[in-house]
Amino acid sequence: MAFTKQVTVPVTYVVHTLVDGNRVTQLEASEIQREVSITEGRSHLVLDDFGGKRIAVALKSIPPPAGIDRVLLLPDTDELPTAYSNWDFSQIATRWAYPKPLNIGDEPVEQSALRTADVVDSWKDVFSFKEERVEADGSAIPGLRPPQIGALYCALGHWRASSKPATVVMPTGTGKTETMLALLIAQRIPRLLVLVPSDALREQIGSKFVSLGWLKRFGIVSESAMFPVVGYLKKMPKDAGALQSLLNRCNVVVATMSIAANSRASHRAVIADWASHVFIDEAHHVSATTWTGFRDLFVDKPVLQFTATPFRTDGKLVDGKVIFNYPLRRAQTEGYFRPINFRPVIEYNNERSDLKIMERALASLREDLAANLDHILMARVHSIKRAEDLHALYRRHAADLNPLIVHSRQTAVEKRTALQSLRAHESRVIVCVDMLGEGFDMPQLKVAALHDMHKSLAITLQFTGRFTRTSTTNIGDATVVANIADVEVGERLRDLYAEDAEWNDLLRVLSEGATEDEIRRSEFLEGFRESAPQIALQNIAPKMSAVVFRTGAAWDPDRIGRAIKPARMFAGPFHNPGEHVVVFVTKDQEQVAWGDVRDLKNTTWNVFVLHWSEEQRLLFINSSDNSSVHEELARAVCGADATLIRGEQIFKSLHGVNRFLIQNLGLRHVISKAVQFSMYSGADVGPALVAAMRQNRAKSNLFGRGYERGDKVSVGCSQKGRLWSQRVAYDLAKWVEWCHEVGAKLTDPNISTEEIFRNVVIPEQVTARPASVLIAVNWSEEMLHRREDAVDIDIGGVVSALYDVDLEPEPTPADGPLRFKLRTPGGESTYEVRFFADDVNYVLVEGTAAYVVVGRKRERLDDWLRAEPPTLYFANGATLVHNELFPLTATERRVVYERERLVAWDWTGVNIRKESQGAVKAADSIQKRVIDRLMALEGDDQVDIVFDDDGSGEMADVVAMKVHPGRIDVSLYHCKYSLGDRPGARIDDLYVVCGQAQRSVYWKGDPERLFRHLQHREVGRQRDGRTRFERGDLRSLSTMSQSLRSNRLTLKIYVVQPGVRNADATPAQLELLGVTELYLRDTYDCDFEFVGS
Repeated sequence: MAFTKQVTVPVTYVVHTLVDGNRVTQLEASEIQREVSITEGRSHLVLDDFGGKRIAVALKSIPPPAGIDRVLLLPDTDELPTAYSNWDFSQIATRWAYPKPLNIGDEPVEQSALRTADVVDSWKDVFSFKEERVEADGSAIPGLRPPQIGALYCALGHWRASSKPATVVMPTGTGKTETMLALLIAQRIPRLLVLVPSDALREQIGSKFVSLGWLKRFGIVSESAMFPVVGYLKKMPKDAGALQSLLNRCNVVVATMSIAANSRASHRAVIADWASHVFIDEAHHVSATTWTGFRDLFVDKPVLQFTATPFRTDGKLVDGKVIFNYPLRRAQTEGYFRPINFRPVIEYNNERSDLKIMERALASLREDLAANLDHILMARVHSIKRAEDLHALYRRHAADLNPLIVHSRQTAVEKRTALQSLRAHESRVIVCVDMLGEGFDMPQLKVAALHDMHKSLAITLQFTGRFTRTSTTNIGDATVVANIADVEVGERLRDLYAEDAEWNDLLRVLSEGATEDEIRRSEFLEGFRESAPQIALQNIAPKMSAVVFRTGAAWDPDRIGRAIKPARMFAGPFHNPGEHVVVFVTKDQEQVAWGDVRDLKNTTWNVFVLHWSEEQRLLFINSSDNSSVHEELARAVCGADATLIRGEQIFKSLHGVNRFLIQNLGLRHVISKAVQFSMYSGADVGPALVAAMRQNRAKSNLFGRGYERGDKVSVGCSQKGRLWSQRVAYDLAKWVEWCHEVGAKLTDPNISTEEIFRNVVIPEQVTARPASVLIAVNWSEEMLHRREDAVDIDIGGVVSALYDVDLEPEPTPADGPLRFKLRTPGGESTYEVRFFADDVNYVLVEGTAAYVVVGRKRERLDDWLRAEPPTLYFANGATLVHNELFPLTATERRVVYERERLVAWDWTGVNIRKESQGAVKAADSIQKRVIDRLMALEGDDQVDIVFDDDGSGEMADVVAMKVHPGRIDVSLYHCKYSLGDRPGARIDDLYVVCGQAQRSVYWKGDPERLFRHLQHREVGRQRDGRTRFERGDLRSLSTMSQSLRSNRLTLKIYVVQPGVRNADATPAQLELLGVTELYLRDTYDCDFEFVGS
């Protein structure tokens, strides 16, 4: 009996074997489906004319019957299929019994090499740049997608002009792998090495190369093209000869970067010699150290990197010129991604964060399922322990969805079983560590619960790309749930994770913003007209330093050769005409200094970066060679009238730096016609500078730190003409910007260097307490740079986080002991500062000894303070660190707060001796009056947040915040009770509160710390069932915090003391207020206001 059926047979292999433990595979034919006539044999069925071959289908192994080309076994079936059976053999267990695939491990390498050569020969004239298109009737004609076509042309064009490494940026889901396959065939690549980041991706990419993906099915590659011989390098052969034998049997070898790059040098050399081309998939996973050394082996060989983002997972940029970048916006527009809905939660209590994320994610999933969408939820964490805990949580709350777990400690069978359950819809929730593996593709994964945030831009883009792949099944838009209160990421993530943000736009902006950063950098580098520099310009990181020349004529960088002999020029000059920048590297050799050994020479390499500012008519030269100021080079490129800016004029670069503290000072003077140089540092700088100004001694060089435009800066300069900073220019464009800033000062005729040095802070070393009242104490700069929740203070076993701890001055007279108090919710301790000849001790004089706990380190506070001395603030404006006193300059000491600027409020009904409102919100307190006035503001004056921060560790008694276009205004109100029943003119009423104002200005320098402090303080208050918010909440605070990227923060500080009658304010009080305002202005450029009676 004969009948006709639609039959699908599985793939057939020419080669399918192991060579030294590594699988090598070549297809003869991919899975084939066609309608054929079927006849019965004695113990088998015969498929007649199946692509020119006759196939016998049997239940057990049989000798090939006459006229039969192939025998297909059905080992798990009891009966042969009938006319009524499903003849799709690709869906059941089958095995080709005849002919068996070749075991090429036993054949001569030469024979295998002939096979691979035949494969490449078969690729001649078989590739078609067939593009995908949609007909007028709406039907789709399959072909290469626009991003694939673009990447193909760019790669082929790049290879025609260069052999340098290049990068192709294609969002996940737009067809990176098919692009690789197309390049393999179109370029007829004979020996391709494909490097991937993981074992899972090696298997996936390898299978794509084996089958050539969709290329044949879509008619992009002719059926006559043979399939490549693909090797999976999973286990490195023991000796290099065996590795050579394996490679020579393959057209394509797929390996992880770790196994290839970390193999023995002899093996790496064999790989580099064999490969004609190198592809790197998911290139953002490749670390610089792993890849750079290995890449150097492939000199002059085409290396192409494929990635969805040019940023590596460590935040740095992937090497290689970006030759093609397909924007995510276009990928979304053309339907390669589905839109993303971002559903944030805000929970600062870590114990409740997982619960909130889970509830929101499950709600989204159930909504999707109710809408008949075939969606699955993936919950992502960063550790196996977290995954196990979270899996238990999901099982308690969503047992009906059968939550599963996948992590690296499970067996392969356990992982496969879990994923099969997902695909079979037996489960709708999967908990995993990080991801389900690079390249894992299940379109139904449309709800993502990020219990642990991605900290890298590269990972985030990969994640969102994977979760938004288009699908032809019943798939809706993707949803991502995350706790934005826990975001501690770089600036590029802030917009993406900002509350209430429309993620479809933000995802596009984020991806393109990241890529455009690289492209801007790439364009700056591409502006260098030389096509093949010997050095990687993007790796040059000069110091922010230069010598500067005034120029009359325009520069001519082609004349560099007049100053730098060709024999010295190792690399360059590389010229960027648009930016007026030139870079070159010199190589100098000289005899060794330790003996007359002519065959040994010291080699010195120096980089030079030149920039000419056409507007300022200045030439800037940066060089690692500091042996000269390079006047010959300057005159070569800018003419004989190029004049070095030196001497007193160079110190104009210090203009605008407030509170400038010189840390190192060099002076020179003439004694008996001989020039003498002296160097000073620390406390010796002050007397030396005073003497230099009095005796007119010349300043040779100096370096110091201060504040400029509200930021901390460090600057140095030398009378010989050199300028420098501690900053490093990791981007040459940033160095050019720095040059322009410095040039503006040097060319300003109104800047007086004499005035600059009159305002320099001159430190003094002291052996006794300063004769001024202590008004504030703050932690060291090192401590203030630590996270507040990472430092604990232990007093008598009661542990408090740093954000709940205060250092307060003890109310002692100017000639009494110098004491301060450590105050926490758990207790108090008083310490005294005691001076010795060259040292200072911090001695516990009252209370229990306090300990500082950072990580596993636990140290007594007195010992801690000796290593990290606190900053002490005095009423006369001076500060003390250890035994170094930093007084105000002579001009600053005379600053007085104008009486007419004193603001008076109506304090009717307020007990001016009651400072805090407390838990009962006492209506007659000073703090409550401040809050009431803020709450009463209307219209444009109304503030968004009013926060009660009163208590140990406070930033201020009241914090008010308001968002304006482009800025966030923060106001700190420091309240102080009166020492008397009636307002008067008591200076003691101002000491502590002015000290609090001065100390609080440092929050301006760290806006993120400011917001974290308020968040921590509120979470602590909520544990008592109360809130610190008078207006607003954690959600509004988080929203404001997320806007820091696009909004600058301004800070205004108020001192509120109703115990001062403004009309009776004494000169001493006005001077203390003036000193306070001056400090706020000079450091972080903050506004100040006093409120009295």
